[in-house]
Amino acid sequence: MADFSRSSPMQRWAVPLFFAAVLMLGLLIFRSYGLSIDENQQRDTGMISLKHVAQIIAPDWVANDRDFDRYQVPLPEYFDRDYGVAFETPVCWLERVLHIEDGGDKFLLRHLCTFLVFFGGLIAVYQLAARRFRDWRLGLLAALWLLLTPRFFAESFYNDKDVVFMAVFAIATNTGVRMLLRPTIGRTLVHALLCAIAIDVRIPGVFVALATVALFVWRGVLAEVRWVRLASLLALFVGVLAGLVVLFWPYLWPAPLDNFLEAFDHMSSFRWGGSVLYQGEFILATDLPWHYSLVWMGITTPLLYLGAGLLGISLAVRHLVQQRWRLWRDENGMQDIVFLGLFAGPLVAVIALHSVLYDGWRQVYFVYPSFILLALRGWVAAAGGRPSWPKALYGATALSMALTAAQMMRDHPLQNVYFNLLAGTNVSHRFEMDYWGLGYRQDLEYIVSHEVQPVVKVFAPGPSSADFNRLMLPPSQRDRLVFVDKPDSANYFITNYRWHPDSYPELDEVYPLMVDGRRIHSVFHLR
Repeated sequence: MADFSRSSPMQRWAVPLFFAAVLMLGLLIFRSYGLSIDENQQRDTGMISLKHVAQIIAPDWVANDRDFDRYQVPLPEYFDRDYGVAFETPVCWLERVLHIEDGGDKFLLRHLCTFLVFFGGLIAVYQLAARRFRDWRLGLLAALWLLLTPRFFAESFYNDKDVVFMAVFAIATNTGVRMLLRPTIGRTLVHALLCAIAIDVRIPGVFVALATVALFVWRGVLAEVRWVRLASLLALFVGVLAGLVVLFWPYLWPAPLDNFLEAFDHMSSFRWGGSVLYQGEFILATDLPWHYSLVWMGITTPLLYLGAGLLGISLAVRHLVQQRWRLWRDENGMQDIVFLGLFAGPLVAVIALHSVLYDGWRQVYFVYPSFILLALRGWVAAAGGRPSWPKALYGATALSMALTAAQMMRDHPLQNVYFNLLAGTNVSHRFEMDYWGLGYRQDLEYIVSHEVQPVVKVFAPGPSSADFNRLMLPPSQRDRLVFVDKPDSANYFITNYRWHPDSYPELDEVYPLMVDGRRIHSVFHLR
């Protein structure tokens, strides 16, 4: 294989062209997605923190902007006061500065900002891979694998919790590796900033900060860094990190340590006691088996990445065992330790602490970039095998990625219900499908385009984003829809089948929303 570790004419146009194409794609399709069940609550969290801060530094702004009026609960009394707001509050600030008043436009702005953060995570994964393997082409391959993970692609437009955190975690991992390889004051400050942002999006950001400190100290033990320099840079890192974590999180201001510990304690339980459909049974989120997140990861990740990932993880573990107490032999080995630790460590912690999980493996999405980098190591090892292997591997890789891309285009904009072949048959009766409720947008679009009555009454069972998705319709159509509390008074019954996958066979179905041959929503005509 030719040496592409240094800049080349091809790299100078191929890499910017790739990322420009991804950015253009996002700008073209970010309006396509519906609204998830979490988005309104997330905006409320951001607005309450924004109002809290603005009342201190710009009270006249709060008094003159009527959008703040509905947020009367003080931050210290707000139910989700301990949620990090490093993404939510800046987006809310941007919305108010731009004077966006239409409800649909407010959430389209959030979709765009969510995608832009994900885009930053793609760049970080590219840099991590290109640095580790000294090949810009492998950097692009890693970024492509992340981009061509169907569920992550869809959620990169509306999941402002888990995907935003995953992207920021990847960016912090990138700055951490840069600091570990060539520790300087500038790199230390940048890494402290990114770790603070990651923690203030979600507390598990502490994993990357702790990994940085631990590995930096071990570099001192191995005499790879002088102790005087190590101690001074670590003191700088910890001091700046602590200060920025408090600065970016208004909830911490009155009592930084106590409130942080309270938020950390709440994070470990995820504050939800509902039930989830798992392998055909409804199980309380507090009673899920230890393998829940691993199975979900296994059935929703393209098989190419899974196979390469298992090989890469085994190689990294074997290398770690061979090095014994030293842990690594060179800089490549150290980077693999970072990826292995940031992938396996959180999963082990979740299993050991019996943390509450739900909606697939979304609470541990942030381990996925490290998994991709380990998978790339497995792929590189396979490509370097017998002489007959590389061409076959390249062909299989291209075919797998092309098929995944084709399926994503076919399923657009509902790639969030992707399953691979390991999920088996009858998937919709064994695992949750559109738990985000994105498909309600298509349900409502069907109703307003087929119903001639000026006012249409709609019923949607259980807590859902059905009513919320009216905001994605043209303003002239929103008021036609009236949501009612009982099906007896409704014209239409719409459902995403959450918590009741076998219900409603006797109703008059007029629109089944299908993805990959599976029914994920239904619209029933009642009157």
